Amino acid sequence: MKLSLLASSIWWKDALVRALYTAVAIALPYLGGSLLVDVPWITIGSAALVGIIASLATSLAGLPEAQGVDLPWWLAALERVVKTFFQALAAGLVGALLVTDVDWLFILQASLLSAGVSLLRLILATLPHDPTPQAAAIEYVDGVEVHNASSLPPAPKHLGAHNV
Repeated sequence: MKLSLLASSIWWKDALVRALYTAVAIALPYLGGSLLVDVPWITIGSAALVGIIASLATSLAGLPEAQGVDLPWWLAALERVVKTFFQALAAGLVGALLVTDVDWLFILQASLLSAGVSLLRLILATLPHDPTPQAAAIEYVDGVEVHNASSLPPAPKHLGAHNV
């Protein structure tokens, strides 16, 4: 545990963002479940709150983005999804006095859905912000139009020199 991180504003910003994403990922399956059965709002709120606390606790072990570590995408995604699954599992156990009081099927489904929401958010976060291709840059040299070769799309491979 790295308690020195608690003094870093960068760590707090990244940890709180992760905690909010975790809370949303945990609350969504419960909200969806409330459409089918009666899930009390206190259950949804307490699950999200436990998710925030669990996320902050696991962030003490280290946040790659706050420490400047550049993990491969698949490894960062796997780490985040596994953490979200277990944080959602812990959140689902809130309020149970005995292990037999837990609705394991519902809790496991909610945990898997939370992990899926986390993965979906990670995929959406890595999509390009503007998928439209950039226009070719045009330069004028002595009144003659010259295209910047680095911004032009590559020529089709099926065209030979005689077709150009």
